[in-house]
Amino acid sequence: MVRFRRTASYAALAALAPLVIAAGACGRASAPAPAAEGHLAAAPEHNEQAGGAPEAGTISLSPEARANIGLAIAFAEERVIERTLLVNATLKVIPDREAFVSSRVQGKVTEVRANVGDVVGRGEPLVRLQSLQIAETPPTLEVLSPLDGVVLERSVTVGQTIDASTSLMHVADLSHLLAQADVYETDLASVRLGQPVRLTVAAFRGQLFTGRIVRLSDIIDPERRTLRVFIDVRNTRDRALKPEMFAQVSVIIGSSGRLVAVPNEAVQSDGAERFVFVQNGDGYLRQNVVVGERNDQYTAIRSGIVAGDMVVTRGAAELKTVALQPMASGVRDESKPHSH
Repeated sequence: MVRFRRTASYAALAALAPLVIAAGACGRASAPAPAAEGHLAAAPEHNEQAGGAPEAGTISLSPEARANIGLAIAFAEERVIERTLLVNATLKVIPDREAFVSSRVQGKVTEVRANVGDVVGRGEPLVRLQSLQIAETPPTLEVLSPLDGVVLERSVTVGQTIDASTSLMHVADLSHLLAQADVYETDLASVRLGQPVRLTVAAFRGQLFTGRIVRLSDIIDPERRTLRVFIDVRNTRDRALKPEMFAQVSVIIGSSGRLVAVPNEAVQSDGAERFVFVQNGDGYLRQNVVVGERNDQYTAIRSGIVAGDMVVTRGAAELKTVALQPMASGVRDESKPHSH
């Protein structure tokens, strides 16, 4: 009798359970299953990395199930795989793109025209005040924004008496931010000025931001053995990136030749085995693969699929849950592989 491993991904499984039409031979096959219409057969040589026989099985989903998991397909394509150095970073306001606004003269605030979150333009009035200096002309003054940006802080209220040392507002241009990353001393030979980077943040998983290294520190942190690297990052029009966000930065340090590759989310694992789900007619066939280089976007495939094969990207994790728990989903469980 075939034994199936159970995992804790019951939420995904529950969403798919009543919607799975059929799945054949989702257990470990004792012999390779024939390919469907000449498509990829799960042959033992595809599993060089794992050292065992591959699994074969096709899962068919109803249209409703595909919609529920947001299933998406991508072509396996030949592409250049960029080698990347992965570092963590914190986003900061660029010092030359921010200003702490104050008044040149002592006065009493009569009107505040901007608040936190307001977008202001260079020369736009922010605060109006009544001068308290003797013989001041004119007696009413306006404090203007020194740059285009957004109000990050407001520290003034109507009726407050201020002088030149009082900070009224903090205004910053957030169209670009500065990512500060620490690179280990052993990796410094791979880092240089002008190097392009890709950046992701937890708040917007799957969305890539781009930047470029603009400055390198000249001092190694004596305790951590790291060098501070400064990266100019272009923000979105709606300012999705925020100061003080944590980010993961992939510094592009080189590239390989052209290799067959798939998006990272297409590659799933079961112990030492790596596999993808290949679209096979109206179903999705689990296909073991041998993986090669991997960066923050793509994984090279040494064997198991070829360029032009269509693999599941979004939704692959949910298909894996069904494939590994056929009894829990009410899908047929047979100890012998099926012919598809």
